[in-house]
Amino acid sequence: MILLRRRWTEKQLQMLTFKESFAEVVEAQLKLPKDEKVAKEMKKLGKNKDITAVITSKFNLYIDGVKLDKYKDQASAEKAVKEFIKLLGA
Repeated sequence: MILLRRRWTEKQLQMLTFKESFAEVVEAQLKLPKDEKVAKEMKKLGKNKDITAVITSKFNLYIDGVKLDKYKDQASAEKAVKEFIKLLGA
């Protein structure tokens, strides 16, 4: 599958890099607001390796597609993911 993006200034289609296309697919799955981008995605968390966590560019934390909270920086969001999974016992 090749993803293409239309540039409004140009009338041509431009091929995306793998990283750009993967980021667009992840953001489409989560349905993030337009002004947020995925900063870090953590997959295979928990005992059963079935939990996915995403931290956005505005330090919002999403676990399995549900927004949990907003944090002041990425390190505190990562710490909250670990604490949340430990709390769930998952």
